[in-house]
Amino acid sequence: MRQATEDRVTRDVFPEISGQPPAGVDPPVGTTERYSIAGNGAFNGKHNQNLPAQEVDDLRRYLPAERDAEAVARSGKPPRIDSTAVQLRQRIPPAREAALALAWLDPRLVVFHDFDPQAIAPYIRLAISLISGAASRNLQRVLITSAQFGEGRTSVTLNLAAALARAGRRVLVVDSDFVRPSALRLLGVDAETGLAESIVKGLPVGQAMIRLQPVGFNLLPTRAQVENSAELLASPVFEAMIQMLKLEYDFILFDSPPLLASADATLLELHTDATLMVIRPGYTSTSQMARAIASLNEKRLFGAVLNRVVA
Repeated sequence: MRQATEDRVTRDVFPEISGQPPAGVDPPVGTTERYSIAGNGAFNGKHNQNLPAQEVDDLRRYLPAERDAEAVARSGKPPRIDSTAVQLRQRIPPAREAALALAWLDPRLVVFHDFDPQAIAPYIRLAISLISGAASRNLQRVLITSAQFGEGRTSVTLNLAAALARAGRRVLVVDSDFVRPSALRLLGVDAETGLAESIVKGLPVGQAMIRLQPVGFNLLPTRAQVENSAELLASPVFEAMIQMLKLEYDFILFDSPPLLASADATLLELHTDATLMVIRPGYTSTSQMARAIASLNEKRLFGAVLNRVVA
């Protein structure tokens, strides 16, 4: 059995879910779906067998062959996504591009390379779920949050962004975690200007944006901890910035601080259409999870990601 070195995502629709929610916490309402991420163990092939025909076709389209993965491993570079059409459609271009290197990428960013197609496939299915949902409801701006730090929220956000970019969508990740920003660190890139500086100084939003190549999505980073985060998120400048960006992207993913660490997620929820909750079973207590979920608008809860589940 090949050793699993990356986090994996497997999707199950209520009520047959992989793993159970903490005792005392009711499942999300409506048509919410739940996902699980396993850190160890073999990939369970039954998910592919049970996929609808359309999803199977999509996976065949976007998943690389094993030989391509070997070529990527030899080159030391992430696979290139053809994003020329996406760039031509954008009127607010990023100020610069950053060439990602596998040596500096966090190993949990499995969609950024083609080493393990089975690890990538469930993220693709999660992306397809968002794309399908957006066809019937307003699902452009997605808040991705968790109860506390250490649940894998940022790696899920970046992997999902890469999967959506593989599907040809225009994607922006906003690192709106002003408490402990980590997107730049996981990606192994630097930035001279970030989201906070853009808001405070009234800079053009594109000046802080980075085009991540060759994965094909944009990042609006946060460089360091910000003390007056609530003031920035409630400012008219931030509201105007989001309204401009809405015209540029198919999906905007907001990586927020944990619900129990900051009230920023509550402010960010006002600027988003749906919420995706990242949960690490056994890491967060039942009472902590109950308090975190109570602060959310359940009508906007798109789903929950069970992260680092042992398969």
